[in-house]
Amino acid sequence: MAVAMLQDWCRWMGVSARRGLLVLGIPEDCDEAELHASLEAALWPMGRFTVLGKVFREEDNATAALVELDREVDYALVPREIPGTGGPWSVVFVPRCSGEEFLGRVFRFLEQQGQTVESVAGALGLGLRRVCWLRSVGQAVQPWVETVRYQRLGVFSGRDRPFPGEDSFETWLDHTADMLHVWQGVSERERRRRLLEGLRGTALQLVHGLLAENPARTAQDCLAALTRVFGDTESPATLRVKCLTAQQQSGERLSAFVLRLEVLLQKAVEKGALARDSLDHLRLRQVLTRANLIGPLDEALRKLRLVGRAPTFLEMLGLVRESEAWEASLAGE
Repeated sequence: MAVAMLQDWCRWMGVSARRGLLVLGIPEDCDEAELHASLEAALWPMGRFTVLGKVFREEDNATAALVELDREVDYALVPREIPGTGGPWSVVFVPRCSGEEFLGRVFRFLEQQGQTVESVAGALGLGLRRVCWLRSVGQAVQPWVETVRYQRLGVFSGRDRPFPGEDSFETWLDHTADMLHVWQGVSERERRRRLLEGLRGTALQLVHGLLAENPARTAQDCLAALTRVFGDTESPATLRVKCLTAQQQSGERLSAFVLRLEVLLQKAVEKGALARDSLDHLRLRQVLTRANLIGPLDEALRKLRLVGRAPTFLEMLGLVRESEAWEASLAGE
């Protein structure tokens, strides 16, 4: 139903449904600033976006928003939920392929294994005429056998005390490690998508940040990073010390340090070691005192500090990446 609404709305607006997202569950009193801040925090790994319109849905007693991306939906990065005012907002997008397309690809795969279309059709109770029509569907995807073995992961958010319906990290890790082994035959992009499907909150932000930094990271790399961050239990005092002593390592890119620092800061907030309203100023202090900054960025951040203005995480990451791009262009001259 929601997918049909997304497709119809995109058609009315004259945009590609493959670049559209439908965000559901937005409170009616959520203002534009809150809406854009929440969308920016969740969708920035997917590129730029535009809110094309909003409409109130009586069945949800909430507002729905149509969002257009500047590129087609990346299934490995699209969030299933967006933390926002009034609770998480659901994200709807056009599925990768329809049921008929999928069946057509199943037939293609089975034929490659030496079976005839007719035998497959007989086993599934389909008429030959329909089978012949399905055979015209192109584009091979992951093997049908692997798709049949697909099981959705449990939900892990990174909270010390999981909400109802969420798993502890140990429980989630055991199942996920097993499933990554089972999914060895599917594409790496699909493995990453399935991993992201089971993440929420701080854990999802961490993996989004890792993939934004290096889109070639494997699902196993992401799982290893999650294990390093969430696999141990630390006291609030220990986390606070880690935040205050975190520094850029030799050979570590500044953007990677900012991402690593953010995970520590968010964990410290979750455990009550730091106040959330102190994060921007603490982040700025750590970058200025514990990172290797080139002239223009160092000067810009110090000016902000002098006027009492501390960049948010996304603003800091944007400034750092602009600085890295500028430095790379100089190196290439």
